[in-house]
Formats: sequence, C-alpha cells, structure tokens
Amino acid sequence: MEIERVIGHIEGVTPGAVFHRRADVLRAKLHRTNQNGISWLIDEDGSKVGDAIVLHGGYEDDEDHGTWIRYTGASPGKDKSEDKKLLRSQSWTYEDNAALKLSYERKYPIRVIRGYKGDPRYSLPNDYRYDGLYEITAIRTAVSKSLAPDGSEIKICQFDLERLPDSSQG
Repeated sequence: MEIERVIGHIEGVTPGAVFHRRADVLRAKLHRTNQNGISWLIDEDGSKVGDAIVLHGGYEDDEDHGTWIRYTGASPGKDKSEDKKLLRSQSWTYEDNAALKLSYERKYPIRVIRGYKGDPRYSLPNDYRYDGLYEITAIRTAVSKSLAPDGSEIKICQFDLERLPDSSQG
C-alpha cells in the first residue's frame, strides 16, 4: 500500500517533534526513505518534486545556521568517503537533485529534519527533530571544498534554504 505523500505541513506533526529513530520519521510521513537525505514524491503532473531533507552530517560543504541552510545535493550509490568528502561530481539530472530543483522552481516548502549527526548547535545528541518548513531561496552549481581522489574539482548541486515564519508552519 502506497503511503499518501504531502507537500508542506503534515497534519498532527509540529515543529520541534522528536523521533528516536529514522524509522519513526518515516512513520510520521515526514520523509520517504530510511537512508537518503533527500525525499521526493510524485506531483499531480507526474513530476518528482522534493518534499523533505534530513540534515545528518552529510557532506563537508553543508552549512547549518539554524534558520538558513546551505545543503549539498546527492549522487547515486556511495558518493563520499568516511570523512564526508565527495568522491565525484554531482548532476542536476540525478532524480534527488532534480526533484529539489523543481520544488525550488514551483516554490514548494521543504520539511527539514535534523539528525543527531548534524551540526551540534542545532541538532539533538541522540535523536531526530522535525524543525519545520523551509523555502529553497537559491540553487547553484558550486565547487566542493575538497578535490576528487584523482585531484580534479568536484562540482556539487547546492541549495540555500530559509525557514518560513512560524505563522506558515501549519
């Protein structure tokens, strides 16, 4: 049975809600996968659009400033080393990045979940927390802080997100 997916506010889940495990985040319908940072759904026109992200210490190029985030996209398969450095460039054609990009273009809000491996200033030490709806305010192709294993530059898909005002949180 397919779980109904929602863009924006999930009825009954308020910002600040705490979840002990990633599976609990899935059950609350905040995110669709147990592994990926980017969640997407099929929009009314059949396109994949992003609906949520998890900040869980993903990449060295991520920045978390509480009410604004610089989020690095993704690549299929194993795409980073143990020290969070990317192994290869990312592409806007990869479905996760393309889905978030389309949400930016359609001005859809994104649910942000902070995991315990995220920035300790904003993340809980052992749990996941739903931190509300954010708007993607800018996207860009950037160059990663580190080089690929072969010494070449790594191009990354980046998203800037800003938290929506409390009055927009559902």
